[in-house]
Amino acid sequence: MVWLANFFFLFLIGVPGWLIFRAFRVPAAIMVGAMVSAAFFAVKGWMVPVPPTGSSLIFQVILGMFIGIRFTAQAGRELKNSIGVALLAGIWWISFPLGLGWLVSRWFALDLPTSILGTVPGGIAEMSLLALTLNADSALVALMQFFRLSSVLIAMPVISGRISKSIGKGEIQTPAAKVCLPEELLDGPWRGLQARGVFFAIALASAGGVLFYMLGVPVGGFVGSMAFTAAATGFGLPVCAPPLVLRHIGQLGLGALIGLNATPETVSTLAEMFLTILGTTAAMLGWGIILAFIVQRVTRWNLMTCLLATCPGGITQLASISEDLGADPLKVSLLHMVRLFTIFVVLPPLIKVLL
Repeated sequence: MVWLANFFFLFLIGVPGWLIFRAFRVPAAIMVGAMVSAAFFAVKGWMVPVPPTGSSLIFQVILGMFIGIRFTAQAGRELKNSIGVALLAGIWWISFPLGLGWLVSRWFALDLPTSILGTVPGGIAEMSLLALTLNADSALVALMQFFRLSSVLIAMPVISGRISKSIGKGEIQTPAAKVCLPEELLDGPWRGLQARGVFFAIALASAGGVLFYMLGVPVGGFVGSMAFTAAATGFGLPVCAPPLVLRHIGQLGLGALIGLNATPETVSTLAEMFLTILGTTAAMLGWGIILAFIVQRVTRWNLMTCLLATCPGGITQLASISEDLGADPLKVSLLHMVRLFTIFVVLPPLIKVLL
């Protein structure tokens, strides 16, 4: 009963921030709003809930499942044809941010895991999960990632449009999205979904997350969930994505969990680093544009696809706007997914070696 009550209060302190950020249409409003709201409670020293046992693992499994389930059989075939480019993108986005992270740690006397995880373009939720695992300042990492993501979402459509217009963009063929036909209709948010496919996906994600967690893999719940669901969809097993409300629950809970780690020192450090964060974001945008032209030269893909697939943004946000900007959402998602896999495989042991 106490465990459920703590879960309830965890979500309760995150909801106000989410509602405010959603009203102002802030990117990643659910997670970032919940994090800021919970951080406000923590910094003020108000009564905050004790994080429920196992809550981090639950949120990892949920978020990993939604990324892994994007990896369809069609994406697998596309990956075989562009594996070299995908690996190049993954390595490209580890090497440069490592240097930036090292410089940031020197300038501001931050611990190395916090500075690296704050500069590597791995996503707010993903890098925050790694920060929790590696004992970094997860609240500061999440805020650094938030400012990077916000800057990319504002600047990249404008930059991509101008570059594409000045150089010209080729025609693309947008692949059809995987459709999950219902075998039995369900009520509420589950209506129209294939019941067995949804529960099969949740079961696979849970099994993979728990297994990797017990094996001691860094962010094991996230990586295991992502790997198991990606393998299932890649092999054509009957899995379907659960309703988005489940992902929103995971984002809200994780945001609140991260926010509870905030301290007054976190806020003061962020204020000191604001201009540096803007500078590193601009440098990473330029680094991504260079990679985009390399990828286009090798693959002959549409330029807009290359620009969005190689920029330091989040997989969900960029995939959702790619089709509107004339890019191929499958290729955009694919390169960002490989980048995430590469970061999660390489970065944790690399940081431990550097320490």
